[in-house]
Amino acid sequence: MDSSFVKPKMSRAKKISLLVLVVVVVVVVVVVVVVISGGWIANNFDIERNRQAQLIENKRKLDQQIQNVKQISDVELTKNEHPMDPVLLLARKSLNHISETITDYTATLTRQERIGDILTEKNTSRAKIRNELKNQPLSVYIHFTQPAGVRGREVIWVDGENENKITAHEGGLLNLFRVVQPHDGFIAMMGSRYSIAETGIQRLMATLIQHALHDREYGECEVQLSEVQSAGVACRRIRVVHPFEREHFIFHIVEVDIDLQRNIPVRFASWMWPEIDGAVPPLTEEYIYTDIKLNVGLIDDDFNPDSEQYSYPD
Repeated sequence: MDSSFVKPKMSRAKKISLLVLVVVVVVVVVVVVVVISGGWIANNFDIERNRQAQLIENKRKLDQQIQNVKQISDVELTKNEHPMDPVLLLARKSLNHISETITDYTATLTRQERIGDILTEKNTSRAKIRNELKNQPLSVYIHFTQPAGVRGREVIWVDGENENKITAHEGGLLNLFRVVQPHDGFIAMMGSRYSIAETGIQRLMATLIQHALHDREYGECEVQLSEVQSAGVACRRIRVVHPFEREHFIFHIVEVDIDLQRNIPVRFASWMWPEIDGAVPPLTEEYIYTDIKLNVGLIDDDFNPDSEQYSYPD
């Protein structure tokens, strides 16, 4: 055989040196990855912390504005002196109906929210909700089904119980322990615009009323009422537009779709003002309730993390 085709044998010392070199390179790469990822995580935590701080400040301003709004009777609203008057009448009628006739319900909730500058992909979950009544606190159970990254996550919150904290767990291989956190704390609010305490059609209508009362104190308000198909049912759509961005307005456009037959909201969406005149307004948030079943008889066990129907770890 031609000696040029024979590979020279590597000495033991060279093998050891090469092995050491490979180990050193691997360690260096791992350290670099850890440092870079650590910096990325820290940076994103800072971004999330700043985002939540801004949400808290916005809510504080909104709460202050709402506290100072002038209350108005239904009789005065029938005079139709402001474009928001028909909206208030419709919203109050819906909220009264919900509070007087609907004890609880189940539904599929699809939501999409803008977190910072990013519009998240649609998130789908199954919800069980008991409305806030005289002898019943608002109670919420959420089971996430989509996207894959959150599939299997379960969250339970009952107003005033468990120190007002959520009890949650992740799905699949990450279902290792329970997460117990304040419902409006840093961990619970990651990736969300609102806490779980704002979930449900009753809170949605109550919030709409407060926004409408606030907006009623200003001009530059356009209201359109129409009938549309939304969330699979015939609805009356309330569309409120503030043409010009003002400090006292929260959104550029708001749409609320109310089921004509059951008089409950099934969709809420809002948009901000575009950065460039004439551009498409960016969607801020959209929440759609489908497959709603009313007064199904939910019990305490439906909001108990230790219930055998759920997958909470011990």
